[in-house]
Amino acid sequence: MQSIIRGAAVGSVILIALVACAQPSEEPNANDSQVAARFGDTVITVDEVETAAGGQLIGLYQQIFQVKDQQLRSMIYQTLVEQAAAAEGISREDYLTREIIDKVPAPSEEQIQQVLNQYKAQLPPDEAQARQQVTAFLNQQAGQQQEAQLRARLFEAAGVEIMLDPPRVEPVIEAHNPMQGPADAPIVLVEYTDYQCPYCSRAQPTITAVRERYGDSVVHVFKNLPLPMHQQATLAAEAALCAADQGQFWEFHDWLFANKNNISKETLVAQAGVLSLDVPVFTACVDSREHQQEVVQDSSEAASFGIRGTPGFVINGRILTGAQPLEAFVEVIDNELMRQGLPIPGGEEVEVDVEETGLDEAVAVDS
Repeated sequence: MQSIIRGAAVGSVILIALVACAQPSEEPNANDSQVAARFGDTVITVDEVETAAGGQLIGLYQQIFQVKDQQLRSMIYQTLVEQAAAAEGISREDYLTREIIDKVPAPSEEQIQQVLNQYKAQLPPDEAQARQQVTAFLNQQAGQQQEAQLRARLFEAAGVEIMLDPPRVEPVIEAHNPMQGPADAPIVLVEYTDYQCPYCSRAQPTITAVRERYGDSVVHVFKNLPLPMHQQATLAAEAALCAADQGQFWEFHDWLFANKNNISKETLVAQAGVLSLDVPVFTACVDSREHQQEVVQDSSEAASFGIRGTPGFVINGRILTGAQPLEAFVEVIDNELMRQGLPIPGGEEVEVDVEETGLDEAVAVDS
């Protein structure tokens, strides 16, 4: 996907088009769009309704795709397991026992103690029962890892290509949006974030890992989505763009996430001095809210895609929300590279994080 660098005026036109009301028009051709309603001289088409609904529908389309994709992958996996078992002259159950259950290692005492300590308040007070529950949980996680590895081996050996097309949106990459990586990279990773969101802070090492894994194949584009619940988030977003004016965006970006609970006009100005920025120019930029409209524009675009919580990501038009683990990014990016016929960089095996799929039910989206 080519990064599109356009002026603010073009971006505004696109955003307005997404929420424009239907206007009286001549009756459309049947090939253009299905007519949804007609009254007097006015015709409203299905396309117009879907455009006006914007982000409300995008989330539903995403859910529909995920259900189809999961079902498709399950059907492929079950077929490949049946074929592999038949080729060896054994039953499906015996094949899965050998390839998954027999390969699940017993959890170490260190692993058990770590989970016991971390989730003590959520576990039964009886030590034996708690230990039994934790052991079962760790076995389940290890079994899921073994099955994921088996699935990957079978898919690779069979040369599986997933052709089901996901729903896509089209972020507009503006001149004011900070970027890391080549503008013509085949993978465009757009991040919508809030400097005071704890889950956004948590996602930063994952983004770094993505860039290290894929190198120049990925361009990371930063966009702002400050949430009303975070009182200093908008100030931080505008200040970071003021720092960008002096070539210090990413340094300021890193400081903001590291100090998300200590953001104020005074601390921002002090950090500008630490970074050797022109402090009077920076302060004037912040005070005048020079970049207010750019922050609003980023947030409006996110809302048009149905992204209202942070962090939110768009990878080559595909929406990914929440502080997702690295493997969620890897799955989408690898698939996008495959669709373009490009090589997929090798990477270390991604382990399942207990905190991501653990005993607690915390939702990694700040909303």
